[in-house]
This record gives sequence, structure tokens and C-alpha cells, in this order.
Amino acid sequence: MPTVTQDIPQVLRRTDPDGTPAPLVFDSPHTGMAFPDDFDPVIPMEMCERVSDWFIEDLFGEAPAHGAVFLEALFRRAYLDPNRDPADLDVTMIEGGWPDPVEATEKTARGASLIWRVIDGETPIYGRKLTVGEVRSRIETYWRPYHAELKAALDEVHALHDRVFHVNCHSMPEWGDARWGDQGTRRSDFIVGTRDGTTASDAFTEVVVESLRASGYSVTVNDRFKGVELIRRYADPANRRESLQIEVNRGIYMDEAAITRSERYGATKAAITRMIQALRDYAVG
Repeated sequence: MPTVTQDIPQVLRRTDPDGTPAPLVFDSPHTGMAFPDDFDPVIPMEMCERVSDWFIEDLFGEAPAHGAVFLEALFRRAYLDPNRDPADLDVTMIEGGWPDPVEATEKTARGASLIWRVIDGETPIYGRKLTVGEVRSRIETYWRPYHAELKAALDEVHALHDRVFHVNCHSMPEWGDARWGDQGTRRSDFIVGTRDGTTASDAFTEVVVESLRASGYSVTVNDRFKGVELIRRYADPANRRESLQIEVNRGIYMDEAAITRSERYGATKAAITRMIQALRDYAVG
């Protein structure tokens, strides 16, 4: 059985390979279920719970059985988003402002920066401003340990194999919305993001794309979702460190309204597992 080698309650879980290790690391930053005690939204908790990549930790759960390290965040995305740079902060949320450098992005403008301001692009989460101490605590207690463990895993695998392939795992709503400029459009079954080819080679990307297409799914590359901090920060293709993001359309595995697995769940997980095997074959070849 795969071995959990690092488990920080409410923060992260790292599972190392079962059997011969491959130069693969998978991470799931948005499937955590824990809301720390200092989270005090003014909206119903159920609204905050919706901001999750549902079931992704299970859909990609066979990764360690195929030689990969698998890292999961255990805290909720609405509390703190590990797929953001700490400088990506909305200073209007912080009492007295923020003393450190800030670099606003389009995520900041949408209320979805390091600490989310709104749900669904419009509903405020908090009824007050957060203190500098609260924000620092979230960064030090949750963001830094997650990033430190991911970096450690990537460095260890690279040292062992002289290369590492990193897959950052997410889900997306089945249908587009106005915030992304694709309202009313059904999204592809999978979207692979490489920040326009800057974080992963064509060869690595094609293994993912062709495997999923061979299972009958539609796949696009760098369409809307191109990848954010977790692949930007750790990718260095020139030094054999490649990272890509995979977004799984929730319509191919779950009922989004009921938040339950659909009859298509098993087939989708099987296709993802075949893709993981194809990546292992490529990575060790």
C-alpha cells in the first residue's frame, strides 16, 4: 500500500510511491475539507464549501500506485488559496493595509487572490477587515508548509532521477460563465494548462492529451485555464523540471448541484488512471 510519509493535521498529506518510484509528482491544492477555527464568514458556510475541486484527490488517487508522490492540501480553498503568490493580496481586505510588497493580478480583481474576498464573484465572505496578524498566520501556518513540502518532493524526485514531471490537479464547472468570457459554453472534458508552453514541453503535454483523447474525452490546451502559481513557481523545463495543470470538467464525473458522484465517475477515474500509467511509461522511458 502507498505510505503517507507526511501528515500535518488540517494542512497537508503527502503519500509516497507504492513500489518503484517514478519521476512524477502530483498535487491537489483545492480538495481540502478543513475550515480552521479562525474562519468566520458572514455568509452560510455551505456557500464557502462550494469552492472546492470536488473528488479530485480520489480521481487522481492511483498516482502513488504508479510510482508518483501525491500531495494534498487539507484546508479549504475559501480560507486560503495555495495556488496564489503571497504577494497576490487584496489590500482592501486588510485593516491598516499590508506592510509587505503586493502584486495584484486579475485574480485579485475577481476577489479570488491568496485570501478570497467573494464567492461566485459577487458575494462577500467577510463582514470585517482581517488583521495583518491573521493574514500572516494563514500564510505561515498553511501556505508555507504546503509549498515547502511540494518543493521538497520535487527536489527529491529530481535528485533521484535527474528529472521531474509535476501534475497540478484541479476541477472546473461544466459550463462557462461571464467571469471567464465563455458564458453558456460547455467546456472541454479536460483542459491542460502549461502557461502557453512555458512550464512543460510539447512531448510531456502530448502524453496527457493523447491518453485522455484515446479514452474518448475532449481535451484542449491553454484554453481559459492556463495554470497559476503552483506550476509557475516550480517549473524549469531547461533543467528538466516540467509542470502542467489539468482541469477536469465536473460534468464528466459528478452532479454539481447535489455534490455527488455521477454514473460517469468510474469511467472518468479509469481514464485518469490510464493517463497516469501513460505518464509513468513516458517519464521512466
